[in-house]
This record gives sequence, structure tokens and C-alpha cells, in this order.
Amino acid sequence: MHDQLTSAAIQHGLATQVIGRVAECYAQLGSTNELMRRRARAGAHEGLVIIADEQTAGRGRMGRGWAAPPGTSLLMSVLLRPAWLAPADVFALTMLAGVALCEAVEQIAPVWAALKWPNDLLVPTPGADAPRKAAGVLSEVELSDGVIAWVVIGMGININWAPAGIVDGRDLGTQATSIAAAAGRPVDRLGLAQALLARLDARYAELRQGHHAALFAAWRARLATLGQPVQVSLPAGALSGLAEDVEPSGALRIRDAGGNLHRVMAGDVSA
Repeated sequence: MHDQLTSAAIQHGLATQVIGRVAECYAQLGSTNELMRRRARAGAHEGLVIIADEQTAGRGRMGRGWAAPPGTSLLMSVLLRPAWLAPADVFALTMLAGVALCEAVEQIAPVWAALKWPNDLLVPTPGADAPRKAAGVLSEVELSDGVIAWVVIGMGININWAPAGIVDGRDLGTQATSIAAAAGRPVDRLGLAQALLARLDARYAELRQGHHAALFAAWRARLATLGQPVQVSLPAGALSGLAEDVEPSGALRIRDAGGNLHRVMAGDVSA
């Protein structure tokens, strides 16, 4: 199922207040995040959305490659300028992106959506013992004089294709999936894009109104990582243990075999 997204189609009927009021859609880009960084530094307004049918230099977390056949995924970046948010609280936008993504997927497709800490989308996969990753989120932040100048939230969502092959040493056929595979039918890419923009906009408005605790609770409830044995790749080496809980700061609490509690703010988690 290959449909090309356009700015007019994205904005038709979209009743958001901030996010998606201006949208740029491209058949091909190197990276939506890279273009959005340029737009941000050139003074683009908050809420700008950039979407590509194909990326030739897309990257995920940990610098990993992110590739997908043209027109089968949702490759999108959103620009925010939350100068009102303290830099110490910027992880709230990571929570926001993950929660909004789950809500939009469940709105469009008959699937249950969860998160692998901090914000990888997990959905059930037929024949698999555990849910698999169907989307990744990569946020980039720039400060100016101690204030958040801009945040770019990039999302790569596998919608109507079956990930396969070896990418950066990972066998996608055993680790990744798509929304269509979980739903058992093709999924409306435009519908998902609009639902995601609407949920991002609504959650962003709530955060601006000070509803941090509600956002944290919604994010925590989505985390399939909690209560599971995990291994986290850290600069100092691998950490193994039980993922006990998360903190409002976003930190993941891991209890190792010796009973020691570790707080992890960033790292690559695997089961």
C-alpha cells in the first residue's frame, strides 16, 4: 500500500492549535530531522511538521540507520519551541511523544500499543512471543542562554511493510514489525499521520498548562519494560537487572543481581 502524503491532505480537517498548522511534505529527503534543524535555526515557527515518503540518511537512536521502502512508513519531524519548559524537564517531551504515538496507533488500528523505555513503540506480532518494535522516536534539543530554543521530535513508524534484512548488525525480521502486521490489514497512513498530529497537539497543550503528573502517569502505564529483566548498553558497559520503576525525571530504575539500584537516564534497553 503506497500512498503519497501531501501538505493539503495532511491539513484537511486537521483542527490542531499548534502542531501541523504548517506542513512540508517531500517525496525524498536525506533526513527529516536534519532539514528541521536547519528550519529551526532559520527561525521557523513552532508546530512546523516535515514529512518524507523516503529518507536516504535517516538515523535512529544510538546513531543506527533507519530505512524503509518509499511510501510505506510515516517519517516525520515536528518543531517545538517550549521556552516555558525548564531544560531539566525536557524529558517530558520524550514522554509526550511516546504517549501520543500509542494513542494515535490505537485510534487508527485495532492493536494494543505499548512502549519500550523510553519511547520505542511496541505492538503485538503474530507468531512472536513478545511485542516487537514498530516505531522509534529521536528528539534533539538546542539551548540558548540556558533556555530551550527548540526541540525537534523525529518519528519513524513502520506502517505498511514488513521489516527484514540486517541493519547495523540487527536482524530486523526478528526484532521489528509494522502496524499493518499487528493489525492484520493495511493501515491508512494519512489517517495515522493526522491522528498523531492531533494527539501530539493535545498532549502538548496539556503539558503547557502544567499537567506534568498526568503525562508521567500515562507514560508510565504504557511502559512494557517495567517488571521485566533487561540489559542496558551504557558507555561504561552493559548493565543487567530488573526494571523496577521509572521516576518523573524519566530515569529507569534497575535492580542488579547484587541488589544494587541503578538510575539510568539514557541507554539502549533490550530484554
